[in-house]
Amino acid sequence: MTNRSILRTTLFVGATALLALNMACTKQESPAPKSDMAQTADATPIKISFADVADNPFYQEWDTPFGIPPFSKISDEDYQPAFDYAIQTLSDEISALSASTEEPTFENTILYMERAGKDLTRVAGVFGNITNTDTNETLQGLERTIYPRLSQVYDSVYLDDNIWQRVKTLYENRDSLGLDAAEMRLLELTHRDFVRSGANLSPQAKARMKEINARLSQLTTQFGQNLLKETKGFELVVTDEAELAGVPQALKDAAKAKATRKGYENAWVFGLDRSVYESFMTNAENRNLRQQLFEGYTGRAAQGNENDNGAVIIEIAQLRAEAAKLRGYKSHAAYQLETRMAKTPEQAEAFLLKVWRPGLERAKQELTDMQALVDASGDDYTVRASDWWYLSEKVRQEKYAFDDSQLKPFFKLENVRQGAFYVANKLWGVTFEPLEDVPLWNPEVIAYEMKDKDGSLLGIYMTDNYARESKRGGAWMSSYRSASNLDEPVRPIITNNLNLVKPPEGDPTLMGFTEVTTLFHEFGHGLHGLMTTQKFQRFSGVSGPRDYTEFPAQLMEHWASEPDVLAVYATHVETGEIIPQTLVDKMKAASNHNQGFKTTEYIAASLLDLAWHNLTLEEANSITDARAFERDVLEGYGLIDEIEPRYRSPYFSHIFAGGYSAGYYAYLWSEILDSDGFDAFKESGDIFDQTLAQKLRENVYEAGGKQEADELYRQFRGKDPSIEPLLRNRGLDNGS
Repeated sequence: MTNRSILRTTLFVGATALLALNMACTKQESPAPKSDMAQTADATPIKISFADVADNPFYQEWDTPFGIPPFSKISDEDYQPAFDYAIQTLSDEISALSASTEEPTFENTILYMERAGKDLTRVAGVFGNITNTDTNETLQGLERTIYPRLSQVYDSVYLDDNIWQRVKTLYENRDSLGLDAAEMRLLELTHRDFVRSGANLSPQAKARMKEINARLSQLTTQFGQNLLKETKGFELVVTDEAELAGVPQALKDAAKAKATRKGYENAWVFGLDRSVYESFMTNAENRNLRQQLFEGYTGRAAQGNENDNGAVIIEIAQLRAEAAKLRGYKSHAAYQLETRMAKTPEQAEAFLLKVWRPGLERAKQELTDMQALVDASGDDYTVRASDWWYLSEKVRQEKYAFDDSQLKPFFKLENVRQGAFYVANKLWGVTFEPLEDVPLWNPEVIAYEMKDKDGSLLGIYMTDNYARESKRGGAWMSSYRSASNLDEPVRPIITNNLNLVKPPEGDPTLMGFTEVTTLFHEFGHGLHGLMTTQKFQRFSGVSGPRDYTEFPAQLMEHWASEPDVLAVYATHVETGEIIPQTLVDKMKAASNHNQGFKTTEYIAASLLDLAWHNLTLEEANSITDARAFERDVLEGYGLIDEIEPRYRSPYFSHIFAGGYSAGYYAYLWSEILDSDGFDAFKESGDIFDQTLAQKLRENVYEAGGKQEADELYRQFRGKDPSIEPLLRNRGLDNGS
């Protein structure tokens, strides 16, 4: 998942594209009532002079290698004044443009905006990343004040009529300006940003839009903070080791260490980090403990306490629907999908249902197989949702004489990382060299210098692999600095973040194959950010529609399981033996096992996302119970009780605290592209075919958003994508 353009994509790309996706909090405020909205939108300027920040590290030259932020010199107390001065500086730049009486030109209007906000870019780039990985109460409180202010900065540009008239004039005369292709693209996207933000609205509607945007910024921040508090606050405490039968030793060791840190004696503590959850649910024999962890995971932020996200979700949906109506759209989904590959909510839903139907039928058969296994064992119980992970693994072992624990000794973290590097090197000749003595935000972080085949710098790549209390869950890519070539070449600083369970001191980090593919996935996002060659930040790197930007990441996953690649990185942690072909064959034979469940739980969440965001304002205002709405949606599509959607609404941070609203379907849509795209390499007979690799580099990894996504894909592939490879890869090609 990418963590870009979280507030909204704006002309001041650097400043807003690096904002946090999930926020963390240990002290939470209750949702403000709607009557307080005007108060939250109050933007009283904070007067501050440069003398007030002269000693602030954000306003001093960073004489660090590659301009990496000097993390050790930045304290929590530095952020507030740094933001104050950066916002004031940008506001002054905006005011000057608004007041200008010069005839608008591409240089004095479009490029002026592209260059504006450099101070804010620097501050927000560090703040947004640190609050994702090493947050605390001070930073959490600052998030609640900073993000509404940044929303107001956005509005001060896009809802300013004077600036809009300048942009509109240039757009209407664009063919006579003598612009090159990149400049024309920037002008067109700038004009589109203004139109979609409400530049054509009446003064009254603009005022209301500002109120909505400020409140939404507050609510999405609160959603993320509620969720992280609930996630980190849950503990499954076990005091009898006998109850942990089946739990992998490495997971028990980590749980024991966690219990010690928390002051428990002779205990094991399990939390809700996804890697912990999946491993426990797959392996633990104790059915009651699985049920407890399941209820903790699926009940997050829905307990009726101060962290309950139900009311937050409803208000977000209502405000998004109102904003869409003000802009002239039927729903928020209609607004969002207009610029994406799917184009409309109806087309996105129709696509999902093509895969949903065979996926659900397969899931029902999987349920039958699991119940048969239970009955044959003599156990007297009916399979429930909390049993699925465990029983599915038992069925896999029975059918394929294979389980994931056989793979882990071959997937040592450091080796897997080198495997990803190997793929990039074979495709494009790029290399990754470890960096020593560079600033890092956490001792766990590892930094690399990425070089092109001619030895030139492509960017700095950093990895942050392990879960910790101060870090949000999941896996993501983000940027400390984006690339551009406007005034001088600026190469990016990109991070990949995982949440692996850290083993005891001295033990290797061994990964399941799902974690391996996650690493390759995020590496694909990283390459997309690192290899970009675009002149303007507005469409460099991972810029582009959500249903396209997952394509470069998901494509990279395909190489992870190729025999030629496995032979490079999948070596036994103790013996050094390359993973046996017999084990690889078993892994591939079992690869589509449980695919009905995986397909169904994902699409259920995607359909839920569309349902929330395809509401008209009138429909949204009629909702009083978030869980009841969710239940009605899922029952309407026929989801069986034994399968939970991948995300329930109260912890669906992608859509309520991130940039995927009405866009969670994007992963499956992008799977059409990655399945079809990798077929090109397979058809060529060489998974590292250099002609295809060069087309892929030029039209995908370097291209950013320089053209519409469907055109970029055609330039790489030579044709439009087909859905058949996706269905085949999921083993659903015979479904109806």
